[in-house]
Amino acid sequence: MTDVFVDALLDSLYILPFLIVVYILIEVLEHTASSKISSKLLKGPLSPLIGAGVGVIPQCGFGVMATKLYTNGSIALGTLLAVYLSTSDEAVAVLLGDFSAIGKLLPLLLIKVVYAVIVGYTVNFFVRKRELTEAEEHISAVGCHHHIVGRDEDCGHCHERENEEEHKHEDETHKKAHRKNAIKRFALHPLLHALTTCAYIFAVNFILGIIIYYVTEEKLAAFMEGIKFLQPVAAALIGLIPNCAASVVIARMYALGTLSLGGALSGLCVSAGIGLAVLIKENKSIKDTLLVIGLLFGTSVLLGIGVTAISLLVC
Repeated sequence: MTDVFVDALLDSLYILPFLIVVYILIEVLEHTASSKISSKLLKGPLSPLIGAGVGVIPQCGFGVMATKLYTNGSIALGTLLAVYLSTSDEAVAVLLGDFSAIGKLLPLLLIKVVYAVIVGYTVNFFVRKRELTEAEEHISAVGCHHHIVGRDEDCGHCHERENEEEHKHEDETHKKAHRKNAIKRFALHPLLHALTTCAYIFAVNFILGIIIYYVTEEKLAAFMEGIKFLQPVAAALIGLIPNCAASVVIARMYALGTLSLGGALSGLCVSAGIGLAVLIKENKSIKDTLLVIGLLFGTSVLLGIGVTAISLLVC
């Protein structure tokens, strides 16, 4: 049992440096993209395509922002689903941090994005459209790690000044605050984020290690093979948990080969981070909330079972 603990710890610590680098890159990407996202971009004929493109960026804050736009009546149901389905939460970082699993990431993301676009357009076509309201040009949202998404959190004082000399001292204060926020965002946040994800990975590795220790790897593989068509359903149920840990569990099991591609797709398509929690909290219509969750779960399981069936036919 000690060997299981040590192996799980070492495997997790091995991934930690790569996770830190990945999360720094994600912060830069999010910082660049978030200030350019507005409600206008998520309307019109290209909205599901743009929604799927936004969702694939590995940061759950975009799912929260899309949820707020939807509950405000600013975007359509299909657009919201496109964002949810393409979102992978922590899975991208987990798979990028594990060199042995990087090759599994690209097909996963491609299938998710294409499917998100298809579902988004289909739902917008068949579901009766409600009249969309005007929202603020930029809507901000706090993600699962307290990141502000949808605007530049450091630009609150970037207004044009009429008298530069009069505000010189004030400018210096703002520059210091800006540098402090930059260090916090691009150094401290990625480090804490990576440590949290590493802890989740350790927990998954340790639990799987215990199962393999007592059950044996052969029996576990045989069991997972026997429930192949149930994997998408089970993974989708895990993915419904509004927490980053759910996507870490699914991604790690997929990276280790315990979970099939179909199961991973199903679980990660339904895994919208805390977006679902915000939907349940802020959506005034319980019926509409159940419709969103039902469509998200049903389309995710359908994709997982379809991919599983195709993979069995090909093999």
